[in-house]
Amino acid sequence: MKFLQIFLTISFFFFFLSLNIFSQNVPPSITDPQELEATQAERRRVFDSIIDDPTNLENLFNYANLSILVGDLEAAIGIFEQMLIYKPDLPRIKLELGVLYFRLGAYASAKRYLDDIKNYDPPKEVKEKVKVFLEQIENETKLFKTQSVLSFGMGLSGNANAGLDTDVVTVVGDLGAIDLNISNKPKSDTYITSAFSSQITQDLRHPRGDTINYVISLSRQVYRDFSNFDSSTGVFSLNRKFNMLDNEKLGVTNQSFVPSLTAFKVFLQGSELLRSHRVDIDWKATLKDSGSFGLNVYIDERDFIGSQNKTGDFIGVGLSRSIVFPESGIFLSYKTNFEHFYATSPIETYIKRTFDLSTRKALNSTTFATTNVGYSNKDYEERDPFLGLRSDKSISLRFGLTKIIDLCWNTDIGVTFSNNNSTIGLYARSNEGLTVKFNYLCTE
Repeated sequence: MKFLQIFLTISFFFFFLSLNIFSQNVPPSITDPQELEATQAERRRVFDSIIDDPTNLENLFNYANLSILVGDLEAAIGIFEQMLIYKPDLPRIKLELGVLYFRLGAYASAKRYLDDIKNYDPPKEVKEKVKVFLEQIENETKLFKTQSVLSFGMGLSGNANAGLDTDVVTVVGDLGAIDLNISNKPKSDTYITSAFSSQITQDLRHPRGDTINYVISLSRQVYRDFSNFDSSTGVFSLNRKFNMLDNEKLGVTNQSFVPSLTAFKVFLQGSELLRSHRVDIDWKATLKDSGSFGLNVYIDERDFIGSQNKTGDFIGVGLSRSIVFPESGIFLSYKTNFEHFYATSPIETYIKRTFDLSTRKALNSTTFATTNVGYSNKDYEERDPFLGLRSDKSISLRFGLTKIIDLCWNTDIGVTFSNNNSTIGLYARSNEGLTVKFNYLCTE
């Protein structure tokens, strides 16, 4: 018996050592640093007692639970697996193993343990818990998964007719200065919106979890009075997501590389206004501060059906960064973009720079406040013979409130202010708006 105990001690030691070498951890469930340190100390103390008595199931169970608290799920799995060697008929341990393997995404192993529990005639509440996990495993392991959103809402626009704020516009071009009397003043109007989007994700059964995603989106906006601005949009996109390995030297995790193709059409009053064919290449990763960094490069072919002078190609590059502030609970993200539009007509060719800053903060468990500030600077490269050289600067501000109603419904309320200044007064616009939108998420 003494030899057996020594053998089990040595076996357990090397088994535990291998778990720490190849451990795949998750964030600890304990957020308080002092409490986490105390739990780690208790975990070390229990481990020392296991070395002295490797068959003590109570100590093994305590160590596994402490490992779960600090996020070392693989260590907990190793302990539970060891316990089953001593006593293979422990349904509680098999349930724990099924849940832990599920949290690690090892669905085949999770299903094996969860399926075995029914052989022990467990209580009703255990059966219901197992059923929930098995249903989630079935959903996660589908070759194709669908996520859809249906939304509808209404809004108020302070400048629905795209009117000018001034009575007289002076344009200075090659033909001299000309004053234009403006009769098209801003007028408000209400509108209703509806939209449907669906994403089908194809699991490629790749060890890294790579996927192909098919996205379709349809939207419609109808005004009460200014029906000449009624619009519809149809979008189809296809992308291939490559999940990349973590890079410890750079301190980046969850890297992904995503090339995509997108096509869309815009209709105004039922007539086709614009079509686009776009190619994107995106790279994104999580940084040490738990925020993210992204790089986007794209080429976009635009065809304006009614104005071939504005038809042309976009070439652009964008950078994005997000930061999480745990103490205040604020999620901050910003994007900057540079694009060059090469139009058929030289006077429609321009360079555009944009900057976008957004924040999101939870007011409670179901309500979120959002803000967004956007700025853009558009410089045209050639003068218009009549209007002169054009340069636009625009700024927009949005305040939003999102409320989760239940598992399927949420609502979004937003107030927006926008202003576009231009060296050519005909293109100067301002607008204020209010929108209320309801989203239905349970359309899988």
